[in-house]
Amino acid sequence: MARVLVVGAGLSGLAAAMQASVRGHHVVVLEKRPTIGGRASSEPRDGFPIGYGPHFLLKKGPLHQLVRKVSKVKPSVLPLRPHRIELLDSGMMQPRKPMMEAALYRRAVKAHDSEHPAIQSSDYFASWGLNNEARSRALLNSNLLVLKEGWSGLVGRLAVTLDEVGIPIETGANVVKIEKHKVHLADGRHIETDVILLACGYGQAKKLIPSLPDVSFVTASTIDVALDATPLGERHGILDMESSMAIFDLKQIHPGIAPSGALLSAIRFGNERAEDRLTALREFMDERAPGWKRHILHEREQKNVKVAPQSMRVPCDYSRKAGVLLTGAWVESAHILSDGAVEASRQAAEYIGKMPLQQ
Repeated sequence: MARVLVVGAGLSGLAAAMQASVRGHHVVVLEKRPTIGGRASSEPRDGFPIGYGPHFLLKKGPLHQLVRKVSKVKPSVLPLRPHRIELLDSGMMQPRKPMMEAALYRRAVKAHDSEHPAIQSSDYFASWGLNNEARSRALLNSNLLVLKEGWSGLVGRLAVTLDEVGIPIETGANVVKIEKHKVHLADGRHIETDVILLACGYGQAKKLIPSLPDVSFVTASTIDVALDATPLGERHGILDMESSMAIFDLKQIHPGIAPSGALLSAIRFGNERAEDRLTALREFMDERAPGWKRHILHEREQKNVKVAPQSMRVPCDYSRKAGVLLTGAWVESAHILSDGAVEASRQAAEYIGKMPLQQ
């Protein structure tokens, strides 16, 4: 059994702590923020789970399987429906009429024909520009899901499981330096351990391990807003591939997610200045969700978000000689986004057994 110190209590850190505990290790989790969950969380406001941009759960992906495994109550999920997603200047992603267009769509989905506009849009938006075929097929087959309880509920399920097995999570614990078998905190404390499992974001990990390879990211700006109106009508979303923008109404996708009105989650990704992205996104919402500003109940904006790594990712054992393992969506795995974070955590937990213990 190894003593494992997990740095970071986002999705990857919580998953890593659980996976390491299942394998018999003694685990402690440190989180520098006052709350857990990182970007994979949401804040309930008047019954609306206000999140940090659109997140969609891949049915039977690593995260979905993990949540189902640890949950005593099955999570309530409903899928994005292609026939209720509008492609700007192309109509609905899945046409119902005329019959010829509907038939052509079905053939394109079966063959995953990249020449069809629905397949192009699905490739692009299901994985935020990474063109991941597994997530694209999931969107086209109604297997990208929205959680009724929001991502805070998902994080809560994992936190409850860790509490039940006795894994402590200390918030407000800012790790400023790491050495082999030891971490140093901003408050002057030093904690000894056998294995350090870095589950913080890439930026913080790079500060702690300057030798990490450079990783480039898809960056985005997001707007999440609760409204007392429904400006998208019955549409689940509107996608603008040319400008890399999308608006989703999570309330339309899962009616149980909010008491009434709409819960819009909008995103623009690209390499422009963050303020320019936000300005363009607001203008897109003005045009495609007319009147939204007059019906705002709650709003959250993010200027600059690292959505996903678009370059080569880092192996989980890159710093094993220093007694450090890595996890997160920026770490190598067979999956991407939140599923990549969970899969990387499983890999890191399995690797702990290969690490030398402190003498």
